[in-house]
Amino acid sequence: MKKILFIISGSISAYKLLDLLKDLVKENFDIEVILTKAGKEFITPLSLTSLLKKEIHTDIFSKKKYSSYMKHINLTRNSDLIVVAPASANIIAKLANGYADDLASTTLAASNKKIFIVPAMNKKMWENPANKKNIKELKDRGIKVIGPAKGNLACGEIGFGRMENIKIIKKEVKNFFIHKKKLKGKKILITAGPTIETIDPIRYISNFSSGKQGYELANCAYTYGAETILITGPTNIEPPEVNKLIKVKSASEMFNESINICKKKSSIDVAFLTAAVSDWKIYKNSKKYKKNINFFKQIRFKENKDILKTVSNLGKKRPKLVCGFAAETNSLINNARNKLINKNCDFIFANKISKEFNPMGNDFNKITLIGKNKQENWSKMSKKNIAEKIIQNISLYLN
Repeated sequence: MKKILFIISGSISAYKLLDLLKDLVKENFDIEVILTKAGKEFITPLSLTSLLKKEIHTDIFSKKKYSSYMKHINLTRNSDLIVVAPASANIIAKLANGYADDLASTTLAASNKKIFIVPAMNKKMWENPANKKNIKELKDRGIKVIGPAKGNLACGEIGFGRMENIKIIKKEVKNFFIHKKKLKGKKILITAGPTIETIDPIRYISNFSSGKQGYELANCAYTYGAETILITGPTNIEPPEVNKLIKVKSASEMFNESINICKKKSSIDVAFLTAAVSDWKIYKNSKKYKKNINFFKQIRFKENKDILKTVSNLGKKRPKLVCGFAAETNSLINNARNKLINKNCDFIFANKISKEFNPMGNDFNKITLIGKNKQENWSKMSKKNIAEKIIQNISLYLN
């Protein structure tokens, strides 16, 4: 069943939600509602309870004997989508800045699900620079903003600030679940993070990759319904929920796991090889190398096997679509196109490393998509939004 958590904050337009919730219940959506303290000034818990035939959540410290433990965690984990409607300037500010001082804001802070917000406020509140900054922050984090609409406002003024039409909100909600099924039955392999190559028992070489882009891709692919396999090198961030998580350290381990998955799994549909894999490994020494005049002469390098090239040339076991990533400091397009040809992959997502902007470890990136007969320059956006754009394009390609 499709599960949605609605958060209703303080706005005179809150009463309009009754019609939306009624329609969604008729279409077999499983609805939970958090009603904020300000929201209760415009719509009563009783009206919502009568409609939904279940408890309406208002207080993080519920006095009910059998109320669920850690409600703010359970409500988000048991939902597919969270919709904040109407979203007041206050709850938008809380979400943008990480405030967690009531059930609604605590649940949003703890959420690992897609969030829609539907703003509703006075036009000057909407145009307020602080609110605009908060809206930009939420969009950059991949939160979908629906509306607001322009028209007559409750205060008597005219302008942007009206809560978007219920039919449009309903359409956006239903589209989310359509997208969620778009990759159902598809198998997607993703590599992410850095690899580390041991020098001796004390030292290793690695790179600055955070794994963020690969993790966002894995999260998005899983949300779209794909059977998602994530092979990750060592990172400092929490891996997303996937069907299978494989943790490795070295490039050799990542190579072996990637090839085994492609050979053993029946028809991998897409491979996103986003990991920043070490090009070289070192002949290991069982003892610590001593720092002396011969230190560098003692270290011998050996080239690692190329994961992208090998996966792209697996013959019948090759994924239907193989996508690589390229971080370049110069000649971005030429180097990316050469990589596309030499590796025999289908697409390269290229990004330039410079003093002005370094996407390594950053929450943002600027991508150039390179295909055999295609080139697209994408604007700078969050890695979450990049992942969504990639997965949306891939879902169209596969379907």
